[in-house]
Amino acid sequence: MEQQKTVILARVSSKSQEDEGYSLDAQMKLLEGYCESKGLSVVKIFKIAETASKEQSRKVFHEMLTYISKNKVYHLAVEKTDRLTRNFRDSVAIDDWLAQDANRRLHAVKESLVLHKEAKSDVKFMWNIYVSVAKKYTDTLREEAMKGWAEKLAQGWLPGVPPPGYMTITQNGKRIHVPDPITMPIMIRMFKLYLQPSHTITSITAEMARLGVRTRGGRPYAKSHVQKLLMNPFYIGINRFDGKDYPGAQETFISKEIYDQVQRKMHKGRPTTYNKHNPVFKNVIRCETCKCILSWQNQKGRYYGGCQRRNKQCAGRKFLREDAIEAAICEQLKKLVCPSQDIIEWVAATMREEQATNIESRQRMIESIQAQIDRLERMDNLLYDDKLAGEITKEKYDVKHDEFKNQKTELETQREKLSGNAQKSLEQRLVILELSQKAATIFPKRTPEQKRIIMNKLFSRITTFNGSVSVTYTDFARLIADNVVKTSNLIGGKI
Repeated sequence: MEQQKTVILARVSSKSQEDEGYSLDAQMKLLEGYCESKGLSVVKIFKIAETASKEQSRKVFHEMLTYISKNKVYHLAVEKTDRLTRNFRDSVAIDDWLAQDANRRLHAVKESLVLHKEAKSDVKFMWNIYVSVAKKYTDTLREEAMKGWAEKLAQGWLPGVPPPGYMTITQNGKRIHVPDPITMPIMIRMFKLYLQPSHTITSITAEMARLGVRTRGGRPYAKSHVQKLLMNPFYIGINRFDGKDYPGAQETFISKEIYDQVQRKMHKGRPTTYNKHNPVFKNVIRCETCKCILSWQNQKGRYYGGCQRRNKQCAGRKFLREDAIEAAICEQLKKLVCPSQDIIEWVAATMREEQATNIESRQRMIESIQAQIDRLERMDNLLYDDKLAGEITKEKYDVKHDEFKNQKTELETQREKLSGNAQKSLEQRLVILELSQKAATIFPKRTPEQKRIIMNKLFSRITTFNGSVSVTYTDFARLIADNVVKTSNLIGGKI
């Protein structure tokens, strides 16, 4: 009785096969009837449904092999060879299992094949043919799928699941990716939040989990996955597939400028990790001599900062007290405060007026660019129709299609800059203008994170040399500081 123990494997590889009568129930009924007629005792049934992924299918296959080896099962029954394996690697595993014991049998019922260690060469020959035919079937499926993927990529669409911030819809019979109104604002916030000095991949991962951004399986994203998301060029209109980049047709909501800034921060060195201390100038100040970031220590309730002293010129220098540096920063912030607030209000009003005068001409340019984009899309659609009709070759279509895509991408970039960047730049400068007049007053009262944000907006660089602190203003802050000096001189001279 021991040698009659049998395991059944039933598999449905596609929905169409199930619809055509190859359901799991039909296979099991056939195999159980066969085993009963041969006097075989079924001890376990393994099933692989059409919904199973490639990884899940391989997992079930190896679980089955482990089970029949561990439990001394001598018979394995399948409907046909391609229900058991469609690749040479798995067929070798089956051959090895059979070769270990002459009593072991593989039954391919519909092919009337019983394979074992002592089987005749004709039986083994037919087994090898069935395996080869099954593998050819999967290779053909892959070729057809790759053709479909290539065509979809040529049209600017990613043949896969888009990252968070996008959703998949069906439009004109095609599955395309469009911004998701729920997760899009969250991803915009994540990219911008990462650029703040106090944030890292770890904190962005926690924030995404807090805001409810989940994988398709309903789990929060892992830290490594979040890092890949922030590196994904899909957000700037590039489809990365199988290691290659293709121009995408999806609507973007992350500017290339922000994306590039994120990449620079991510790859400049080892990311910052959180600890129980939170000094104000963490990752903010560099030593002018050795160019290293100052590290901070908590000594009796005060923070002291210093470089690594790897340079001989840095050796022996005293640590800097955090409160002393804060006082020096406040002095630098006071230099941005204009003695006449009327002038600040006049500057803000002038900036708004100049912006308003440019709106009409900018709108005309946007309309002109949009007309060119519409024309390229019509030409591309006609080109695709010509390809389908056989009037042009696929090679010629690919060349012209890529040319249209590149032109369209350039025009869309120009349109984006005209439509959003000018207004965005004005808003940013107005925020900095307002902040510059309040910063000296509010800086001492803010949290370490808020202080770092203020410094990040007004200073492009902070360095220390021999105990003194030097700052470099951002371009617009420098313009404010220069005009404050001129205004002070004018007021002082009563002009």
